[in-house]
Amino acid sequence: MVLISDLLLSAVQGLMDGAIASFFIIFLAMIYRYFTNENFPSFIGIILGLGIVGISGGLLAILEQPSIEAIPEIIIASLIIAWAVNTGNKMAGKIPKNVNPIQKILKAKHKGYSKVKLPNARLIYDISGKSRVPEEIKNDLSERELVFPSDLPVEEIESRLKRRLITDWGVGEVEVEFDQNGEITYLAISAREQGLSEGIPKGYAAVPLKCGIMPSGLAPGDIVRIYLKNGGVIEEVEIKGVNNAEKIITVVIKQDKIEKISAQEASLIVVLPYYPMPKVDSIVVKRSGAINEFDLQKLVTSMKDAGLDEESAEHIADNVKSKLSKSTVPISTKKIQDIVVEELEKKNSSIAKKFKKRYKRRK
Repeated sequence: MVLISDLLLSAVQGLMDGAIASFFIIFLAMIYRYFTNENFPSFIGIILGLGIVGISGGLLAILEQPSIEAIPEIIIASLIIAWAVNTGNKMAGKIPKNVNPIQKILKAKHKGYSKVKLPNARLIYDISGKSRVPEEIKNDLSERELVFPSDLPVEEIESRLKRRLITDWGVGEVEVEFDQNGEITYLAISAREQGLSEGIPKGYAAVPLKCGIMPSGLAPGDIVRIYLKNGGVIEEVEIKGVNNAEKIITVVIKQDKIEKISAQEASLIVVLPYYPMPKVDSIVVKRSGAINEFDLQKLVTSMKDAGLDEESAEHIADNVKSKLSKSTVPISTKKIQDIVVEELEKKNSSIAKKFKKRYKRRK
């Protein structure tokens, strides 16, 4: 009973020690990361944190003088301090580097630093055959400036840039090319290998499908058209997995279309061209000249308001997106409206006129 109470008291003391040390460690990690552009080491943070709260010897004390009562205090305090180090690194990474006065002074006096500016999110491409990163990461990287020593060769800057993107933003692979002036001319990234669930958008599902004929070299990330043996066709779906031995592929489709391929077998898989360009959802230019996001769901809602049923509206929206993906960016709202009206006229001419009238009224 005495031992249990001692362990509980030790655990509470560990929580208190970790909380006190975390304030100092977060601040220290932020300063280190902000000025060095490298993550503050967790091990060093734990040692310093334990020293701050007066735990003499830290983890080494347990090895020299084993004490069961001291173990919970050391472990709990160490876990909280490790969390504080990670939090400090993340907070410093969100601070804009282009307003750092210390870096400006260093650059002005010593000319020892140079900045590498990343491309706009629309020019950060996906690596063919690899899982794609979320748009949030591309937006976070968009036109961000990274600082490197100016005396480094291009090969070393390339290596450090890749390491920064992989370490700080959690991407899987990085492809980058520089011109003679040290400016980035091409940047492509892919997501880390992970489970299927994390890479599937809301409203979609990953479904296995048996294939009769499968193209050689088919890989995850390919966009394909699937011809089913019952005569059905599935347009532009993404491959998530390939089992060449069993001739089974895993594709991502809308959940309401699962029944269409349930218990079906594909007679032919056709790989479609890969367009290394940003998604349609973020490359629409308004009449004012500003570039805004194109909301596919908003388009579906507009067609439903004009009198179209939901299933037909989603089908037309998919066709519109497919056509826009082959267009030169940025795409004007006028062009989108023309394509939508064209698709609506195939379905219902009266609804097409109503939709067009609503669009003109918004002008």
